[in-house]
Amino acid sequence: MMRTLPAPPSRGHKKRERTRHLLLDAAMVVLADQGDGFSIADLTAEAGVSHGTFYNYFADREELLEALVSHTVTRFAVRMADQVIDIDPAVRFARISASALNVALTEPQMIRVVLRVDGVQHGLLDEGPLAHLRQDLTDGFTSGRFSSPPDDGTLDVVLGSLLLAARRIADGEDAMAYRCSILQRLLQALGIPEPEAANLALDAVVDTASGT
Repeated sequence: MMRTLPAPPSRGHKKRERTRHLLLDAAMVVLADQGDGFSIADLTAEAGVSHGTFYNYFADREELLEALVSHTVTRFAVRMADQVIDIDPAVRFARISASALNVALTEPQMIRVVLRVDGVQHGLLDEGPLAHLRQDLTDGFTSGRFSSPPDDGTLDVVLGSLLLAARRIADGEDAMAYRCSILQRLLQALGIPEPEAANLALDAVVDTASGT
């Protein structure tokens, strides 16, 4: 029996998707600039659409913010799309962390949204690319590469350091040496000797910056 292929999206459907993405991207801009106190008028002005258009897509600000969480997590994941398959959890940890800091450098607006919206942070940790960090900490400790146990304290130290570093980078710190320093200190804190930690950090930062 010949299988019936689904019909391609209609022109109207594509337009609706573009408009919805336009509204979500505009929300990222005003949220990054103003915080979560922005108004619907601020958003529609940024998007260049009417109030009526907004309400064709979202019932209110809360529904928009809920959609923005998924939108931002997806965009963040796309920017960190490289799958790190190295067997060494220390290499994987360095590479994913370097990728996160590189997003802060190339898309500072996205990082400001991450820092302002708790739901985005939880999304990145629970189902987004940063969820892999938790497993890498576990694998690193189990294999003997990391001396620190993969408990909540370790995770908070790692994520707190990355978030503070991302904020600094989003605010204009663009030196590669700074990103290397952050990763080196984190690797050392996890138990990697200083010379190796420096090399792992440098390799990860250079590779992610070059897109390899």
